[in-house]
Amino acid sequence: FNLEMDRTLRFNAQQAALIDVMLIFPELIGSGFEEGDVPRSLAEPACNFVYYTYMSAVLYSMYCNFVQGKKPNGIPYVSNYAETMVGPL
Repeated sequence: FNLEMDRTLRFNAQQAALIDVMLIFPELIGSGFEEGDVPRSLAEPACNFVYYTYMSAVLYSMYCNFVQGKKPNGIPYVSNYAETMVGPL
């Protein structure tokens, strides 16, 4: 990332990228079931879970940034990885 940008902005961008990458995993798991039909009783809750998890992370990040004015570093795993990738500068 560009070191001329503010660290908080770099952290938010890295966290957003990691959340997008996390969305690939349910798609990969779902593509493994293409040979046979996934029962609707499993597919719908799984889709809902992915959507609610994604929206919770986005809304949490927006709330922390805009309302509280602090860095949204409470998303499990994602925030730690983003912190590590951004570095100390």
